[in-house]
Amino acid sequence: MWDLWTMSAKAQGIIELPDRRIECQIDAPCLLTDLVAGAGVILNVACGGLGTCGGCAVDVLTGRFSDLGGNEIAVDTGKAKRVLACQTRLLDGEFLIRIPHHSLVSAGEKVVMDFAHTPPRSLRPPVRKEYLRLSKPTLRDPRGDLERIIDELHTRGYEGPVNSSVQLARAAEQVLTGEYELTVTVACESGRWYLIRIEPGDTTSSLYGAAVDVGTTTVVVALVDLAAGKILDAASGYNQQIIRCDDVASRISYAGDPQKLEELRDLVVESTVNRLLRLLVRRHGLASADVAHMAVSGNTIMAHLFCGVSPAGMGGVPFAPVTNFPGPYHAGSLHLAMNGDGLVDIFPSAAGYIGGDITADMYVCGLTDCRELTVIIDIGTNAEIVVGNRDRAIACAAPAGPAFEGGGLTCGMRAAAGAIDTFALETLDSEPTYTVIGEAKPAGVCGSGLIDFLAQAHRAGVISQTGRFTDEAKAKCSGIVQADDGIMAYEVVPADRTDDGLKPILITERDIATLLQAKGVIFAALQIAMKHFGAGFDEIEQFYLAGGFARHIDLDNCVATGLLPDIARDKYTFIGNGSLAGAFVALLDEEVRTKLPHIAAAPTVIELNLDEDFQNAYTMAMLLP
Repeated sequence: MWDLWTMSAKAQGIIELPDRRIECQIDAPCLLTDLVAGAGVILNVACGGLGTCGGCAVDVLTGRFSDLGGNEIAVDTGKAKRVLACQTRLLDGEFLIRIPHHSLVSAGEKVVMDFAHTPPRSLRPPVRKEYLRLSKPTLRDPRGDLERIIDELHTRGYEGPVNSSVQLARAAEQVLTGEYELTVTVACESGRWYLIRIEPGDTTSSLYGAAVDVGTTTVVVALVDLAAGKILDAASGYNQQIIRCDDVASRISYAGDPQKLEELRDLVVESTVNRLLRLLVRRHGLASADVAHMAVSGNTIMAHLFCGVSPAGMGGVPFAPVTNFPGPYHAGSLHLAMNGDGLVDIFPSAAGYIGGDITADMYVCGLTDCRELTVIIDIGTNAEIVVGNRDRAIACAAPAGPAFEGGGLTCGMRAAAGAIDTFALETLDSEPTYTVIGEAKPAGVCGSGLIDFLAQAHRAGVISQTGRFTDEAKAKCSGIVQADDGIMAYEVVPADRTDDGLKPILITERDIATLLQAKGVIFAALQIAMKHFGAGFDEIEQFYLAGGFARHIDLDNCVATGLLPDIARDKYTFIGNGSLAGAFVALLDEEVRTKLPHIAAAPTVIELNLDEDFQNAYTMAMLLP
């Protein structure tokens, strides 16, 4: 398959991907990351282009290249030389670049767009429509058109002032030139009512909203029929901020420059949310103005960047955001592709690293209404944990790092096509079995497969409690090899069976140590949260696992590794995308909006590094049980 992308003709060549080749022409010199991005390919630039994560490794086979210091890189034609795209410039002439699967942030990643359940609710949307039949102005009744509308709304129970924008006033004349039969869209903002649209005739059956889950990696937009109270359609895509930075820490740093902050805002709003929303609107034959309400859930950093607000305060102690309770805002001020006067609700957060997505999880799980001890955990780069019930709650964020998303590991990758997502090993000297996402050759191992490896390799005697290969395994297990850097490793897939056919898929002792640190910090954080609540694991009645990663893990293997506590399995519940579920119900029931600030404020947030027991708990939790 061939694509063509053209800028100018100073340098030309080919970008070779696992599934296609892209022929390019471009001005040179240029960074390889810019070359690749211009061709529509997204590299895993986790560090924001600092050259520290190694995620954007590519193979240069033909051409003239240099490092950022201007030192030319020697390339033997036809012989691959691996470089970091963010640290390498194409100088001129013809080139051939090959991108391995694990360096791509590719389409096909498993994105959780559904959710297991939502709490009971009423269909009382805070944005609604009213069909009005008004009397026409006369000499005896010369009230203005907007005043006639507002007076009629007062007779229907809309108390207090009803405001409108100048844009709506301009539109009113065109609607009211004929019969005075019309439909108004009315929104409640901070206890006050606003007119946000006037349409001729009866359009009360046509009212839409958008529920948005803004994740660090992926964004999901659901088009909601507010009249029927159901999701019509949904679409997902990568948060285009990953073109510049992959994780939240690098985005905080990148956003320190006001122009780069605006760039990140535009990438998530225009290039991501608006693109998905326009797709859904076109698919259902609607107009952008038909979408009158949006509810947005995401972590605190994403909420700030969505609004174009600096997240710099969350880059260091005491990790303070500009606001934990943003909005509501009007869509026009956020440059959203919907009714400009429409409302945008952004979920409140408990703290800088306990975001609105966790507020949504707490609402969906009913934690603040439960008598029983309930735990919610969302495992990610920062694993957020909430322990509590209706009386009180404790929350903390565990800095697990990107290991369970494949980051920083020899052959780790996200849950995309080519990722090994399950792993099994019968005995120490048997051949492993595994499954791969999509119809692709294996390219790496994603989080669920890594957890399986830890549990299965330990059970089979391949690795010890400390994550080192056992003497018996070194003597009997043919899968244990020495990596290029001399570190001992387990060969999951030999080179001739991988997607590029060049290098085997390995899990090294260093990788295992990184995984044990990640699972250790999460389990230790849970222990400390339970200590602050004053309860033991045996007292937990409900344990909710939220997010995309939790959806695909093997529960028994998680317990076997010591990532999760060994409690009755029927106490565990996978809730799927609780963030999107919360945004959905917030569109349908006006009472949800009033509850959210109280839910966000309910937990007492603890800092793990201030707890004297955390370090000991962490040290012990790094061991395999």
